[in-house]
Amino acid sequence: MQTNDPTRLEATLADGRRMTLSLPATDAKWAAEGIKGLRAVPPTHTGRGEEPPALPEEPALPLQVALLGLGA
Repeated sequence: MQTNDPTRLEATLADGRRMTLSLPATDAKWAAEGIKGLRAVPPTHTGRGEEPPALPEEPALPLQVALLGLGA
């Protein structure tokens, strides 16, 4: 991690991608120290999980029913 700028945190992910987090000035007590109050946390898992099941195919709604959802 690099902390050259006190309002910015930069990290390089395991796959080589870079991530930057900036914290704007705020009156929030939890953010009084800027990025000094943050710490790196190792990932709990990597990669993607299983793909969700496909949505069931349903017939298209008639126009009148579809318009009811729009408040028409």
